Amino acid sequence: MRRRGFLGALSGLCGGVLLSGCRRGEDVKVWRGVVMGIEVTVSYVGDLKVDRALESVLRVEGELSLWLRDSALSQLNRDGYLRNPPRSILDCLKKCEELYQATDGLFDPTIESYLGWMRERFRAGDRPSKVEREEKLQLVDFRLVSVSDDRVEVEEGVRLNFNAMAQGYLTDLLWHELGQGEALVNLGEYRVLGNREWPVIVEGDELMIRRALAVSSGAGERLSATDLANHLIDPKTGGSPPPRRVVAVQADEAWLADGLATVVAVGGEVPDGYQDVDVRIWE
Repeated sequence: MRRRGFLGALSGLCGGVLLSGCRRGEDVKVWRGVVMGIEVTVSYVGDLKVDRALESVLRVEGELSLWLRDSALSQLNRDGYLRNPPRSILDCLKKCEELYQATDGLFDPTIESYLGWMRERFRAGDRPSKVEREEKLQLVDFRLVSVSDDRVEVEEGVRLNFNAMAQGYLTDLLWHELGQGEALVNLGEYRVLGNREWPVIVEGDELMIRRALAVSSGAGERLSATDLANHLIDPKTGGSPPPRRVVAVQADEAWLADGLATVVAVGGEVPDGYQDVDVRIWE
């Protein structure tokens, strides 16, 4: 998953400082925990049952995780098929297909076929040749995935990775589970519960958000100290964007903001079919 040391929420007790979205005298409570290996927070006003809402999120995390050997996604990547896939897998695949088609293949979850291979090669001290990279890139093609309600199957050598939208998907899930209230949900991506505006800092700039926000940057994981390759990969070329590029996308749902942030980060644009999407880029 993408790590974001440069991104933080302005949350905590309002005290004598009136943050946007806080009324004077109100306390902004902050729940902290760990999901998908990263620290997550829910900043809220009033009384929210965060622990109870998180139960569904943790269950789904266990299905989508790329690192848990017994997750549904790991089984699919290992065996090449998955019988009776959980709803989370089918939901993510449907959303992936939507973005794959809308971006003409620039968003593609089969990028793991290439990314995972590159990561292993670099860890072994190897530097894959141009020919090897081009050959492996042939496995990055969402058309090599077959999906039905009772079975998901991939062609030999194809691997899936939902990291370009999983945090957003889980953010939306927690948002729904919380129900009504006033909160800023942060599970790697942000989504606002309620009508108030919340401040989030990105690259030293304060962004005021009322809906969902996702931030993407190649600086999160460099694959090699001597190569520009990072965890963001253009499915068409195999190249990575400059690590300094930071992209922030605001949309109505966190999964969409997450996916589009990845698309823009690798050099694409928000498709015309998506309305009311705000993009900001730092180079």
